Amino acid sequence: MQFRHTQTATIFYAISQFFLFALLVTIPVIIIKLDLHVLKNGLSEQSLTEYGEQFLLAATLLCYVIIAKRNPSFRRFGALVIGFFMCMLIRELDKFFDDWMWHGFWVYPASLTAASAMLYALHNRAETLKSFSEFVSHRYFPLLSLGLALLLVFSRLFGMSSLWHDALGDGFVRAAKNVAEEGTELMAYITIFYASLRYTMAMRPVDATDTQQEEAAELCKQSRG
Repeated sequence: MQFRHTQTATIFYAISQFFLFALLVTIPVIIIKLDLHVLKNGLSEQSLTEYGEQFLLAATLLCYVIIAKRNPSFRRFGALVIGFFMCMLIRELDKFFDDWMWHGFWVYPASLTAASAMLYALHNRAETLKSFSEFVSHRYFPLLSLGLALLLVFSRLFGMSSLWHDALGDGFVRAAKNVAEEGTELMAYITIFYASLRYTMAMRPVDATDTQQEEAAELCKQSRG
Protein backbone atom coordinates (compact mmCIF):
# COMPACT_ATOMS: atom_id res chain seq x y z
CA MET A 1 0.00 0.00 0.00
CA GLN A 2 2.84 2.32 0.90
CA PHE A 3 4.59 1.48 -2.37
CA ARG A 4 1.46 2.36 -4.37
CA HIS A 5 1.14 5.64 -2.47
CA THR A 6 4.76 6.45 -3.35
CA GLN A 7 4.14 5.71 -7.02
CA THR A 8 1.06 7.96 -7.04
CA ALA A 9 2.98 10.78 -5.37
CA THR A 10 5.80 10.45 -7.91
CA ILE A 11 3.39 10.58 -10.86
CA PHE A 12 1.52 13.53 -9.38
CA TYR A 13 4.79 15.39 -8.82
CA ALA A 14 5.88 14.78 -12.43
CA ILE A 15 2.56 16.02 -13.80
CA SER A 16 2.64 19.11 -11.56
CA GLN A 17 6.17 19.83 -12.78
CA PHE A 18 4.96 19.72 -16.38
CA PHE A 19 2.16 22.19 -15.69
CA LEU A 20 4.57 24.44 -13.81
CA PHE A 21 6.95 24.46 -16.79
CA ALA A 22 4.01 25.06 -19.13
CA LEU A 23 3.08 28.09 -17.05
CA LEU A 24 6.65 29.39 -17.00
CA VAL A 25 7.10 29.23 -20.78
CA THR A 26 3.90 31.22 -21.33
CA ILE A 27 5.14 34.14 -19.24
CA PRO A 28 7.46 35.61 -21.93
CA VAL A 29 4.65 35.47 -24.50
CA ILE A 30 2.21 37.23 -22.18
CA ILE A 31 4.71 39.96 -21.29
CA ILE A 32 5.67 40.60 -24.92
CA LYS A 33 2.02 40.74 -25.99
CA LEU A 34 1.40 43.32 -23.25
CA ASP A 35 4.32 45.39 -24.54
CA LEU A 36 3.16 45.20 -28.16
CA HIS A 37 -0.62 45.41 -27.88
CA VAL A 38 -1.28 47.25 -24.61
CA LEU A 39 1.73 49.42 -23.84
CA LYS A 40 2.75 49.75 -27.51
CA ASN A 41 6.38 50.48 -26.64
CA GLY A 42 7.99 48.35 -29.33
CA LEU A 43 10.11 46.51 -26.73
CA SER A 44 12.12 49.62 -25.97
CA GLU A 45 14.50 50.07 -23.02
CA GLN A 46 11.48 51.10 -20.94
CA SER A 47 9.41 48.05 -21.83
CA LEU A 48 7.84 45.51 -19.49
CA THR A 49 10.11 42.92 -21.09
CA GLU A 50 13.25 44.82 -20.10
CA TYR A 51 11.97 45.45 -16.59
CA GLY A 52 11.08 41.77 -16.30
CA GLU A 53 14.60 40.73 -17.26
CA GLN A 54 16.09 43.12 -14.73
CA PHE A 55 13.75 41.87 -12.00
CA LEU A 56 14.60 38.22 -12.72
CA LEU A 57 18.32 39.00 -12.64
CA ALA A 58 17.97 40.79 -9.31
CA ALA A 59 15.91 37.88 -7.92
CA THR A 60 18.54 35.39 -9.15
CA LEU A 61 21.24 37.47 -7.49
CA LEU A 62 19.27 37.42 -4.24
CA CYS A 63 19.07 33.61 -4.37
CA TYR A 64 22.86 33.28 -4.22
CA VAL A 65 23.15 35.93 -1.53
CA ILE A 66 20.77 33.82 0.57
CA ILE A 67 22.80 30.67 -0.11
CA ALA A 68 26.03 32.44 0.89
CA LYS A 69 24.38 33.68 4.08
CA ARG A 70 23.16 30.19 4.96
CA ASN A 71 26.37 28.40 4.07
CA PRO A 72 29.66 30.13 4.99
CA SER A 73 31.72 27.59 3.01
CA PHE A 74 29.94 28.69 -0.18
CA ARG A 75 30.92 32.34 0.18
CA ARG A 76 34.23 32.25 -1.69
CA PHE A 77 32.80 30.62 -4.79
CA GLY A 78 29.49 32.38 -4.15
CA ALA A 79 31.30 35.69 -4.64
CA LEU A 80 32.06 34.63 -8.20
CA VAL A 81 28.46 33.63 -8.87
CA ILE A 82 27.09 36.79 -7.29
CA GLY A 83 29.67 38.91 -9.10
CA PHE A 84 28.78 37.27 -12.41
CA PHE A 85 25.06 37.97 -12.09
CA MET A 86 25.76 41.44 -10.68
CA CYS A 87 27.78 42.26 -13.82
CA MET A 88 24.91 40.99 -15.96
CA LEU A 89 22.48 43.19 -14.04
CA ILE A 90 24.74 46.21 -14.44
CA ARG A 91 24.88 45.51 -18.17
CA GLU A 92 21.08 45.32 -18.32
CA LEU A 93 20.95 48.72 -16.59
CA ASP A 94 23.28 50.30 -19.13
CA LYS A 95 20.72 52.92 -20.20
CA PHE A 96 20.36 54.06 -16.60
CA PHE A 97 24.12 54.55 -16.38
CA ASP A 98 24.16 56.23 -19.80
CA ASP A 99 21.57 58.77 -18.63
CA TRP A 100 23.08 59.16 -15.16
CA MET A 101 26.74 59.48 -16.22
CA TRP A 102 27.82 58.92 -19.84
CA HIS A 103 27.52 56.33 -22.59
CA GLY A 104 29.37 53.14 -21.75
CA PHE A 105 29.83 54.02 -18.07
CA TRP A 106 28.42 50.61 -17.04
CA VAL A 107 31.80 49.03 -17.90
CA TYR A 108 33.45 50.64 -14.85
CA PRO A 109 31.13 49.35 -12.08
CA ALA A 110 30.99 45.98 -13.84
CA SER A 111 34.80 45.76 -13.97
CA LEU A 112 35.09 46.77 -10.31
CA THR A 113 32.52 44.14 -9.33
CA ALA A 114 34.26 41.40 -11.33
CA ALA A 115 37.70 42.25 -9.93
CA SER A 116 36.44 42.35 -6.33
CA ALA A 117 34.67 38.99 -6.70
CA MET A 118 37.75 37.31 -8.17
CA LEU A 119 40.09 38.69 -5.53
CA TYR A 120 37.81 37.50 -2.73
CA ALA A 121 37.39 34.05 -4.29
CA LEU A 122 41.13 33.60 -4.92
CA HIS A 123 41.96 34.46 -1.32
CA ASN A 124 41.10 30.84 -0.45
CA ARG A 125 41.40 28.78 -3.61
CA ALA A 126 40.88 25.42 -1.93
CA GLU A 127 37.53 26.46 -0.47
CA THR A 128 36.51 28.07 -3.76
CA LEU A 129 37.31 24.92 -5.75
CA LYS A 130 35.50 22.72 -3.24
CA SER A 131 32.35 24.84 -3.45
CA PHE A 132 32.69 25.01 -7.24
CA SER A 133 32.76 21.20 -7.43
CA GLU A 134 29.71 20.91 -5.18
CA PHE A 135 27.88 23.58 -7.17
CA VAL A 136 28.32 21.91 -10.56
CA SER A 137 27.41 18.51 -9.06
CA HIS A 138 24.01 19.77 -7.94
CA ARG A 139 20.99 18.31 -9.73
CA TYR A 140 19.77 21.75 -10.82
CA PHE A 141 23.08 22.80 -12.37
CA PRO A 142 22.22 21.34 -15.83
CA LEU A 143 19.02 23.44 -15.86
CA LEU A 144 21.03 26.51 -14.86
CA SER A 145 23.53 25.73 -17.63
CA LEU A 146 20.70 25.44 -20.13
CA GLY A 147 19.39 28.86 -19.11
CA LEU A 148 22.84 30.41 -19.47
CA ALA A 149 23.37 28.75 -22.86
CA LEU A 150 20.00 30.09 -24.05
CA LEU A 151 20.92 33.57 -22.84
CA LEU A 152 24.55 33.85 -23.85
CA VAL A 153 24.59 31.75 -27.03
CA PHE A 154 21.21 30.89 -28.54
CA SER A 155 19.54 34.29 -28.09
CA ARG A 156 22.55 36.00 -29.68
CA LEU A 157 22.64 33.63 -32.65
CA PHE A 158 18.86 33.58 -33.05
CA GLY A 159 18.74 37.38 -32.89
CA MET A 160 21.33 38.02 -35.60
CA SER A 161 20.05 40.53 -38.13
CA SER A 162 21.57 38.52 -41.00
CA LEU A 163 19.49 35.50 -40.04
CA TRP A 164 16.27 37.49 -40.11
CA HIS A 165 17.22 39.24 -43.34
CA ASP A 166 17.69 35.81 -44.89
CA ALA A 167 14.35 34.60 -43.49
CA LEU A 168 12.24 37.66 -44.33
CA GLY A 169 14.08 39.10 -47.34
CA ASP A 170 12.54 42.36 -48.48
CA GLY A 171 9.88 41.96 -45.80
CA PHE A 172 12.43 42.34 -43.01
CA VAL A 173 10.98 44.13 -39.98
CA ARG A 174 13.27 44.85 -37.05
CA ALA A 175 10.38 44.41 -34.62
CA ALA A 176 10.15 40.72 -35.58
CA LYS A 177 13.83 40.22 -34.82
CA ASN A 178 13.47 42.05 -31.50
CA VAL A 179 10.50 39.92 -30.46
CA ALA A 180 12.41 36.70 -31.17
CA GLU A 181 15.58 37.86 -29.41
CA GLU A 182 13.94 39.46 -26.37
CA GLY A 183 11.49 36.58 -26.00
CA THR A 184 14.35 34.09 -25.95
CA GLU A 185 16.26 36.21 -23.45
CA LEU A 186 13.27 36.47 -21.15
CA MET A 187 12.74 32.70 -21.31
CA ALA A 188 16.41 32.22 -20.48
CA TYR A 189 16.19 34.53 -17.46
CA ILE A 190 13.14 32.62 -16.21
CA THR A 191 15.02 29.33 -16.56
CA ILE A 192 18.05 30.72 -14.72
CA PHE A 193 15.91 32.11 -11.92
CA TYR A 194 13.92 28.89 -11.55
CA ALA A 195 17.09 26.78 -11.31
CA SER A 196 18.61 29.23 -8.81
CA LEU A 197 15.44 29.27 -6.72
CA ARG A 198 15.30 25.47 -6.58
CA TYR A 199 18.98 25.40 -5.67
CA THR A 200 18.28 27.86 -2.85
CA MET A 201 15.37 25.77 -1.58
CA ALA A 202 17.49 22.61 -1.64
CA MET A 203 20.43 24.19 0.17
CA ARG A 204 20.53 23.12 3.81
CA PRO A 205 21.51 25.93 6.19
CA VAL A 206 24.94 25.26 7.69
CA ASP A 207 25.94 26.60 11.07
CA ALA A 208 29.25 28.45 11.17
CA THR A 209 30.37 26.25 14.09
CA ASP A 210 29.86 23.14 11.98
CA THR A 211 31.96 24.67 9.23
CA GLN A 212 34.78 25.50 11.63
CA GLN A 213 34.70 21.94 12.98
CA GLU A 214 34.89 20.52 9.46
CA GLU A 215 37.85 22.78 8.64
CA ALA A 216 39.60 21.78 11.87
CA ALA A 217 39.04 18.09 11.11
CA GLU A 218 40.42 18.58 7.60
CA LEU A 219 43.53 20.32 8.96
CA CYS A 220 44.10 17.48 11.44
CA LYS A 221 43.76 14.95 8.65
CA GLN A 222 46.29 16.82 6.53
CA SER A 223 48.76 17.15 9.43
CA ARG A 224 48.59 13.40 10.09
CA GLY A 225 49.17 12.69 6.43
